[in-house]
Amino acid sequence: MKTKDFENAIDGTGIELLQIHHQAGGGGQVTSCYGQVMGSLTYVKWDELGRAFTFTQPEGEESCISEYNLEWLPYERDPKFDLKF
Repeated sequence: MKTKDFENAIDGTGIELLQIHHQAGGGGQVTSCYGQVMGSLTYVKWDELGRAFTFTQPEGEESCISEYNLEWLPYERDPKFDLKF
């Protein structure tokens, strides 16, 4: 899928898009996207097929989540956030 396909599908979910990763030399092919559920500590990762994986940071946890460590969070499969193209 292309970047615009992912952006349009994510816009319809109400989730804030944080990052899009592309395949090197893949002509803009998206390999993964990262987002955050608005008003919560839930982070979403989508693979190249739009399948969703989530991680929810426990309340009061001191660890800092930033754009630099989004890909290393312990995500679990969560089909309720799958993208519809």
